[in-house]
Amino acid sequence: MSNRQPTMERQSLSISGMTCAACAARIEKVVSKMEGVHEINVNFALGKGDVTFNHTTTPVEQITDNIKRLGFDARVETNLFAKSALTSAECNRLRNRFLLSACFTIPLLWTMVNHFHFTSGIWIPVLFLNPWFQFAMATFVQFVIGGPFYTSAYRALRHKSANMDVLVVLGTSAAYLYSHYVVFHPNATAIGQHPPLYFETSAMIITIVLLGKWLEAMAKKRTLHALEQLHALQAEEADVLRGRTVVRVPLTEVLPGDTIVIKPGAKIPADGTVITGWSAIDESLLTGESQPVDKHSGDTVIGGTVNLNGTLHVKAEKIGSHSALSHMIQLVVQAQHTKPSIQRHADDIAELFVPIVMSFAAITFAAWEFVFAPGDFGEALEHAISVLVIACPCAIGLATPTSVLVGSGKAAKKGILFKDGKHLEMLQQIDTILLDKTGTITEGKPKLTDYIAVGSIDEMSLLRYAAAAEVHSEHPLSRAVVAEAEAKCLAVPPASGFQAFPGYGIRASVEGKDVLIGTAQWLRKDGVKVHDMAEAVKFESQGKTVLYVAIQGRLAGLLAARDSIKATSVQAIDTLRKWGVDVVMVTGDQERTALTIAQEVGIRSVHAGSLPDDKVKVLQKLQQAGRKVAMVGDGVNDAPALAAADIGVAIGTGADIAVEAADVNLVRGHLTGLTDAIRISQKTMANIKQNLSFALIYNVLAIPLAVIGWLEPWMAGTAMALSSISVVSNALRLQHSK
Repeated sequence: MSNRQPTMERQSLSISGMTCAACAARIEKVVSKMEGVHEINVNFALGKGDVTFNHTTTPVEQITDNIKRLGFDARVETNLFAKSALTSAECNRLRNRFLLSACFTIPLLWTMVNHFHFTSGIWIPVLFLNPWFQFAMATFVQFVIGGPFYTSAYRALRHKSANMDVLVVLGTSAAYLYSHYVVFHPNATAIGQHPPLYFETSAMIITIVLLGKWLEAMAKKRTLHALEQLHALQAEEADVLRGRTVVRVPLTEVLPGDTIVIKPGAKIPADGTVITGWSAIDESLLTGESQPVDKHSGDTVIGGTVNLNGTLHVKAEKIGSHSALSHMIQLVVQAQHTKPSIQRHADDIAELFVPIVMSFAAITFAAWEFVFAPGDFGEALEHAISVLVIACPCAIGLATPTSVLVGSGKAAKKGILFKDGKHLEMLQQIDTILLDKTGTITEGKPKLTDYIAVGSIDEMSLLRYAAAAEVHSEHPLSRAVVAEAEAKCLAVPPASGFQAFPGYGIRASVEGKDVLIGTAQWLRKDGVKVHDMAEAVKFESQGKTVLYVAIQGRLAGLLAARDSIKATSVQAIDTLRKWGVDVVMVTGDQERTALTIAQEVGIRSVHAGSLPDDKVKVLQKLQQAGRKVAMVGDGVNDAPALAAADIGVAIGTGADIAVEAADVNLVRGHLTGLTDAIRISQKTMANIKQNLSFALIYNVLAIPLAVIGWLEPWMAGTAMALSSISVVSNALRLQHSK
C-alpha cells in the first residue's frame, strides 16, 4: 500500500448571489462535506471563496457545480482584480433596480400621508388611493423587481437553510397577499371605510432593502481601493537592451538576465540589480518609506517603484508573478480568505439568527392577534413583518471581513504583509518578541574592520584564503570579507567543495587546502586548537563579530566585522517595552558582542551563541510558560524559529526561506514596521469588536421595539439597511487612522 499523501491544491473562487453571512455559512457547510475537500473559507463581503482540495479526486469544477446547485454563481478566479469590475457592475445594477423600484413605490408612499395627523392635509391624487392602482404598482415591485429575492429564498429553503432573502420574502409577501385579499374581497371590510391595504409596506421594504444593498456595494467597492492601488503599480512594458538597441516590449517578453533601461520618471518593471547608473527611487507606495532611496551599481531595486532622476541599467531577476510586488498582492488577497476565529463565531451566530427571527415573528403575530389586539389581523401582521425585516444578520456578516480587508490594505501601504487574516488577529495578542541580531536589529551589512594572522601566514594571505572560501556564501559576514578583499585588489583563487553550516560557519577547499571559517566552538569540535586571544575579547566588547579561520586544521587567524545598528531599532524596541512587551535577543553571535549590541538598543534579555535549534528551544520554553511569542528574523538560520512561533515576522530584506516561513513580512526591513503592524492589528480588532457589538446590540434592542409595535415595517427596513452601511463605514475609518 502507498503511504503517499494526497496532493492538495488551493484555489480562489469568485462567488456571487450571496445576500448575507448565512449564505456564506451554508456554502462552507455543504462544500466542506464533499469528499476530497480539506478546507473552504467564504468571504461574504468580497464575494470570494478559498478552497483547499484534492484535485485528483475532486476537480474544482465539481466544487463550483455544487455551489451553483445551492443557488449561487461560482467560478474559478483567474484575475485577482476582476472583482473590482464586478463590484462596479453590481453597483450599477443595484442602483438601476432601486431607482425603478422607487418610481413605482413613491405613489404608494404618497398615500401614507393619511397615516399621520400632521401630514393629513397634504393633497393626494385620487388615482393613488384606488385599490386597483395600488395593486398594479405593488405587483410590479413585488414580483418583477423583487423576483431575485424569491429565487434566492427558494434555493435556500430547498437546501433546508434560510438567509436574508427568506426574511424579506416572508415579510413583503405577507403584507402583499393580505392586501391582495382585501382588494379582491372588498365585502370583508366595513362599509364606508377605506380598505386597510399594506401595499406600500411591501413595496417600501423591497425599495429600502435595494437602497441598502446599493450603498453597501459602493462601500465595499471603496474597500477594494487598496488592492487596486497595488495593482496599478505594475508596469505593463519595459525598455530592454537588445544588442546596442533599446527595444520597448511587453513585460511578458522580458526574461531573467535581460538588461532593462529605466529612464527618469518611469516605473521599474521588475525586481533586479543595478548594473550601471545612479538615481533616487521612490518606494513609498510599496514600502511606506516616505524618503527616496539612493540606488547605484550593485543595489537591488523592486518592481513597481518609481525612478526619479537618473537613468539606470538594471539586470532583471524576478519578473511578473515572481516579483516582490506580485508576491505582496498575492499576500494581501490571501489575507482575506482565512477567517479570524472571531469571524467564525460571528458566522455561527448569523446561521442561527434567521430561524430564531422567524420564530420571534410567529410569536409576535400570535401575541398581537390573540392577546394585545384580538381580531386585528392587519396590526398583528404589521408587527410580525417589522420583526422579520429588522433582524436580518447582514451587519453581523459584514463586521469582520470588511475590517480585515481595510486593515490589511492599510498595512500593505506601510510595507506590512499579513499572510492570513488570522495573523492580523493574533499579532495584537503577542506579549513576548524574540529578535535576531544581524539584519534585524542591525543593518545586516557588516564591514570587515580587523583581521589578524596567526603563525607563518601573513594578513593578506589570510584575507585571500578567507575571501575565496566565503565567495559562495550569501551571509552578510561572508559578503563583508569578499568586499574587503576586492577593496584590497587581491587575486582571489577559486574554491571548491563549499559547504555552509547555518549557525556555525563554512568550509571550502582553496588551492587544495581545507579552509574552515566560523565560531571558536565549531573549530574546536573539528579538532582545531583555538586558544583565547586578547584581540578577540577586545573586538567582541566593541560589538564586533569575530570569525576564526583555520587552514589545514591549524588556526590561521581571526576576522572582525562591525554591523551598524539600524536607526529605527532603538525607537521600535523602546515602544515595545512601553507597551509592556518583553523583548529578547536570540543570536548566533558571541556573547560579548551580543551583550554590547543589546545594551546599545535597550534589550535586557539575551541568548547568545544560539544555533537554529537553540532558538526554537528558547521559543518553545516561553510558549510552555503560557507566553504568546513572536519571532523576528531575516536569515536562513531563523526560518525554523519563524515557523515555530505563534507569529513569525520576517524582515523583508532577508532570505527567501525566512520570508516564506514567516506569517508577517516587513517589506521596509525596519523594526518600526513591527510596531506599525501591532498597532494596525490592535486597531483592526478594536474595529471588528465595535462592528460586532453594534450589530448585536442593534438586533437586541431593535427586535423588542418591533415586537411591541414601536417600529413600522418601513422604519424597520430603513434601520436594517443603515446597520449594514454603518458597519462598512466604520471599517473604512481604519483607512484614515494613524
